[in-house]
Amino acid sequence: MRRDDGGSAAITTVLLLPLLLSVLLGVVELGALRILAARVASAADLATLAATDDQDAAALASSGVLRLAPDAVAVARRYFALNLAQLGTQLAVSPDLAAAGADVAAFARVPATDPVTGWHYERPTVRLAASVPVRAPAFAALFMPDIVVINIRAASAPR
Repeated sequence: MRRDDGGSAAITTVLLLPLLLSVLLGVVELGALRILAARVASAADLATLAATDDQDAAALASSGVLRLAPDAVAVARRYFALNLAQLGTQLAVSPDLAAAGADVAAFARVPATDPVTGWHYERPTVRLAASVPVRAPAFAALFMPDIVVINIRAASAPR
């Protein structure tokens, strides 16, 4: 006598399909978050570069030494908000609010040690540390929090 196993494959598929789709959805969302985290980090890097590039022209002309402009912190914050604006639909807060919450510091007198990161600076440096909340809609479908916080740190110094 022969036994027919044709229905068990269909039942197994029906039972495992939600699990497989959940895993696939989670992997795709994690990949998207990795890309978004890289873009947020690039926004921070570009903001610190812009602030570092904004040199005090009078000090450079008189002494020949590169010095950070007095408004370096404001420049970094402004450029961080402008760079985050490109990601506006993926952020859980406005770009201006995310930039306002960033910890931006300018270390004009060197050598200096950053109290937040512990990094040691030999050149005038602008440092930006931020926690940027972003949307993760696929996580909501998996009964997980739909807001993920990306923590970044960036620092730039003139050469």
